[in-house]
Amino acid sequence: MTTLRVELNIAADAGVVWALLKDFQHIAAFNPNLSRSIHIDGTPREGVGAERRCELKDGRNWIDERVVDWRTGESYTVEIYAGTMPIREVRTTLAVSPNRAGSRAIMQITYTPKFGPVGHLLDLLLLRGKMKELMESVLEGLRQKSVESLLAND
Repeated sequence: MTTLRVELNIAADAGVVWALLKDFQHIAAFNPNLSRSIHIDGTPREGVGAERRCELKDGRNWIDERVVDWRTGESYTVEIYAGTMPIREVRTTLAVSPNRAGSRAIMQITYTPKFGPVGHLLDLLLLRGKMKELMESVLEGLRQKSVESLLAND
């Protein structure tokens, strides 16, 4: 099992950042790795049990995610329960907390590579670096949207 964590200071109040995070079905608004994200009918729009489908920009890959933990104003954790990615047992947490810079955004992912020992080797050589880049781009997109939101409300 692999765990990766990325953190980023954002010059916006934690409430502004949370407003973007809690709009669960619209993660594509700040995640530059996605072409779109949509709410899965019959599930809540937010909170435990909310589900979304995320289609990646590569045009081939997708994931279905379900919220398994929701802490209003602080964080949520999702599990991927279907998709085309070469990983399984995936849990991702997005969190925000106040700090002197405004807020601190955190993204943590835990996963197990598919394909046994070959997958483990690919994880060490390639996947971890790629996943970390993707995570950094998500938090950077969240930072940009948070600052845009602040400027739009001034």
